[in-house]
Amino acid sequence: MGENTNPGATLAFLNADWYDFESTPAAQEDPGRSITLFDYHRLLTQTGWKVIRRIECPLSTERLTGNQVQKMQTKRILGTIGRTLLIARRT
Repeated sequence: MGENTNPGATLAFLNADWYDFESTPAAQEDPGRSITLFDYHRLLTQTGWKVIRRIECPLSTERLTGNQVQKMQTKRILGTIGRTLLIARRT
């Protein structure tokens, strides 16, 4: 993905934001302990890639059980059920 990649090469990168939300209420999350789409976009840009597409890829809500949702609601924890596909071209 670095300097040995030819200009014009295309990269598809499927990612999910990572938050420290497993047991942390949203109001108490530390943004410094998260890796988000913005971080991936910045890293791609800094290494000579230009993001040309961003596609949201939702996941099934069935990956969360009713008990998990109940606990998250009670503790006011935010969860994520999506992925983002970034398509970038080497500049």
